[in-house]
Amino acid sequence: MNVFIKQLKQLGAGCYISSLFLGCILYADDILLQSPSIIGLQAMLDKCAEVAKVLLLEFNVEKSHCVVISKKCASNITPMNLCGNPVEWRESIKYLGVYLQRGSSIKFDIKHSKRAFYAACNTIFLHGFGADEIALLNLQETFSLSVIMYAMPALRLTTRLINELNAC
Repeated sequence: MNVFIKQLKQLGAGCYISSLFLGCILYADDILLQSPSIIGLQAMLDKCAEVAKVLLLEFNVEKSHCVVISKKCASNITPMNLCGNPVEWRESIKYLGVYLQRGSSIKFDIKHSKRAFYAACNTIFLHGFGADEIALLNLQETFSLSVIMYAMPALRLTTRLINELNAC
């Protein structure tokens, strides 16, 4: 997978801080492309398609989406293209279980994490009926808490989001 990063860096498109390339964040088979321009983003998508073809890999376009995080964002942007298929713009995208929202700055959407947390809690209570309270609390701590805390230490959360998590 490192070949994607190398090829994208050589392309010269994408985001940089000083000389540090941040245009491609890759974890296992999940790729997050970042570009300050639509033209740059399309060039990066074209390069990914080219590299995937050489490596005999395929992108799942159904799981590929774009989101604008910018102070100046147009309301109607033509879809990007990946391997001849359109990649649509969304109000939010999911990357490694974290939802990033469209807007003027990076915002995180935790409603999906909260919903999964409550579902895990309810499942434990449903199937643990009659079980010892300490055992139920241990199950909640082991399973439910990990659901809601997934990736949270890596995020910059507002006071409001922290209060929402504490309420859970």
